[in-house]
Order: sequence, then structure tokens, then C-alpha cells
Amino acid sequence: MPDILDSQVCDLLREAEERLRAEPASGLTRPTTQVKDSSEAEKKNATKAELAVRQPQKLAVRRGPEQDNAGPDWFNLAKTDLTPEFKRDWQLLRMRGLLDPKHQKKSLRSDPPAYSRVGEVIPGPADFHGSRLTRKEKKRTIFEEITAAHNSEKLKAKYAGIQRDKTSGKRAFYQRLVSQRRKTQK
Repeated sequence: MPDILDSQVCDLLREAEERLRAEPASGLTRPTTQVKDSSEAEKKNATKAELAVRQPQKLAVRRGPEQDNAGPDWFNLAKTDLTPEFKRDWQLLRMRGLLDPKHQKKSLRSDPPAYSRVGEVIPGPADFHGSRLTRKEKKRTIFEEITAAHNSEKLKAKYAGIQRDKTSGKRAFYQRLVSQRRKTQK
């Protein structure tokens, strides 16, 4: 901080006293309704504008249902586009435990996320070649991939075999069922 001389301090104080004498404090006196000289009124308004304390503007923060992205913390991720394909894929992801009961998955909430995007994962050159999907295995949606990978013929054959046995109605089927029950009771 530069050193201020006593003479400079006295000059500054004298100038401040003169300014205070020239214009009374705005809150202490009532403004007059009759203005004799318009130039004097303009000078007063100009000095008041210079001395006025400016109120800081409030930042406009958009939060709520009208917000169209997740914000800068989430890289402005856009709102989820709820197309029928997305709804079907979301439902399939929710029911993935039914497709493969041997693998336990954490259940997802019923409604889709508010902000999300669906994309394609592109394997890098360092990825193991055997883990990549072939062109025949690649599909447009998750639903198409799962239905293609799921062996529906095996399920149909198993279901048909159970129904055939149950609806055969032959005496041999009933006797075999009764004998199996008796074996478990012993």
C-alpha cells in the first residue's frame, strides 16, 4: 500500500466535506415538487445514479419439469425420448431375470430414467477378437438381439413334451405317476 502523506489525507477530507455540504443526504430531506432549473435536476439524478448501490442480478437457474437437459454436471444429457422401441427395450431390461434365471440381476425401477440416451458400444482395437459380435449376431435393438440369442425351439420342444405327457390320458401314464408318488412316500 502506498504511503499517504498527512497533507493528502487533509485534502481528501476537505473535498469530502465540500461534497457533503453541496448535496444533502437523500434520506434526510424531502424532495421538492417544484423544480426551478431542469439542469439542476438532471445533475442531481446523475449524481444519485453514480452513488446508487446496484443490486446483483439473480442467476436464472432452471430446475423443474421444464428443464430439457440434466445440467452441466451431467454434460447436458438430453431428456429421454420415449419411443415405442425404447419402451420395449426398457421393459426387456426390467424382466431380464426371467430370461436367464441362473443369473441374478438387480431389478430396475418401473419407469425409465428422465435423462438418458441409447447408443451403440463400438469395440476398440485392444478388445479380444472372440468377444466381439459377428455381423450376423449384431441386431438393431436389444429386443432383437435377445430373441435371436434365445433358443425358442428348445423351449417349444420342452413345453410340447410336458403337454403331451399330461394330456396323453393313457393308463400307463397314470400308473407311472402313482408309482412315483408311492416311492417318495417310503
